[in-house]
Amino acid sequence: MKQYDVIVIGAGNGGLTAAANCAKAGLSTLLLERHNIPGGSASSFVRGRFEFEPSLHELSGVGKEDEVGSVSNMFHKLGAKINWITENSTFRLVVPAKDGDKDAFINDDGVLVSVDARMPVGFENFAKKLDEIVPGSYEPAMKAFGLSTRMYEAFDALGEGDDFSGIFKALPYFPDLMRMTTHTLNEGLDALGMPKKAQDIFSTYWSYMGVPGAQFDFLYYLTVMHSYVMNGAGMPKYRSHELSLSIDKVIRDNGGEIWYNSEVTSVIMKDGKPAGVVVNGDKEIYAKQFICNASPDFVWSDLIGKKDAPEKQLRMSNARKTAASLTTVYLGMNKTKEELGIKDYSVFIANSANSDEQFAGSQNYDGNYCIINCLNHVIPDCTPPGTSMLFLTTITFDDVMKDVRPQDYKKYKNKVAKLMIEQCEKALNIKIQPYIEEIEIALPPTFSRYLNTPYGTPYGYRLEMWDSMIPRTIQFAQDQPYDNFIFCGASQERGDGYGCAYHSGEKAANIVIKSLSKEGK
Repeated sequence: MKQYDVIVIGAGNGGLTAAANCAKAGLSTLLLERHNIPGGSASSFVRGRFEFEPSLHELSGVGKEDEVGSVSNMFHKLGAKINWITENSTFRLVVPAKDGDKDAFINDDGVLVSVDARMPVGFENFAKKLDEIVPGSYEPAMKAFGLSTRMYEAFDALGEGDDFSGIFKALPYFPDLMRMTTHTLNEGLDALGMPKKAQDIFSTYWSYMGVPGAQFDFLYYLTVMHSYVMNGAGMPKYRSHELSLSIDKVIRDNGGEIWYNSEVTSVIMKDGKPAGVVVNGDKEIYAKQFICNASPDFVWSDLIGKKDAPEKQLRMSNARKTAASLTTVYLGMNKTKEELGIKDYSVFIANSANSDEQFAGSQNYDGNYCIINCLNHVIPDCTPPGTSMLFLTTITFDDVMKDVRPQDYKKYKNKVAKLMIEQCEKALNIKIQPYIEEIEIALPPTFSRYLNTPYGTPYGYRLEMWDSMIPRTIQFAQDQPYDNFIFCGASQERGDGYGCAYHSGEKAANIVIKSLSKEGK
């Protein structure tokens, strides 16, 4: 009976990175994936003439040729070659005006708005633009970026190791780290003296992590802003599959095995901890160590079972709230972006600029919030000549579709898509509906079937103050269920985001490598 050094469950971003690092370290590595392709959310699908991205809006931490970011550096260390393209802007926030809004003005699109902020790349540029929109914002913004620069390094130190050693490396560098992390984003920006309207613009990226200003860890949000604003976001030239397949190649080139169409249906327990897995219901495979890129909720309900799960893990799962779920409308357009009047890559459209009000409105589909992306703005030839691609995304929380009957599902999702499209048309003064060639609509049940997560969330658990990055990082070793079974992916310390998942996979692999080296492997 063959026994692997490590079995990795799930070929999502975290699982791929974990398997690649383990294989590169010389461990006998098996990666198991129930789908027929790698990547999880990092994949694509084709409808007609268009190849759509299921989830990737943009990837922070890519950097530039002369200033390599943390994500591109991770791929470089693995030997995975990616054709990166970077976007020279951060975001545009558009808030249509309401009746009686004293600050309302007509923007360049001919729309009456209360906020229209196109924010550039670069700390100085961003701060100057913010100050142009809201006078008195420059100094608080630069203070925030000063903190973010220090915190970015402090967080890297904090995440090192599988014990408490990281905290001792971080505290000398940033001695008031623990005091500051007890404050929310709203409290932190208040303390810096940033005007409220500027805070709303500064907080725009809250939806990427699914936590609004009143709940978001101030210092963690600064690291999110840091990674996007410093050098801009990036995209792989050949879409998410370029990322996934490049790591697939690293695994195979270093002697690792990948079995697709191989679903782990249960975990074999021995002496109170995992000893192997059952694949596709009948094939038993054994290993010394396990890295799991599946949702902990799924593991305790389907793979291991509650009777064999540590009580602490069950309590933790019950205490945590499921993070945001996505709804995305994918549109293949028979017009170019110029013909449509699309001027930006990423536009956040909301009824209010305030993140807490946006969050409150995200409990239902009511046209409160939508992000529209045009991939052609970054990769002009991503669609056939004379066409373009749009994807519209909104977020919801918990079981937003609990009252929708199966027979009403198609009608319901068409209604949601129409609402999102009309919101974008109105806010940007453009026409979308007459030029749609292909449309695909993915609501939470679609993502749930594919990702196998509660409500289809790709984000894991909500990063509330008590359960944000620093508490999760400090407790990382104690939060793993067994000494030979480690989680990675969106459920872990940094939450969702491709870069976060890659980091979690790398960290899990390093722990396994260290553990097996102690055993003499």
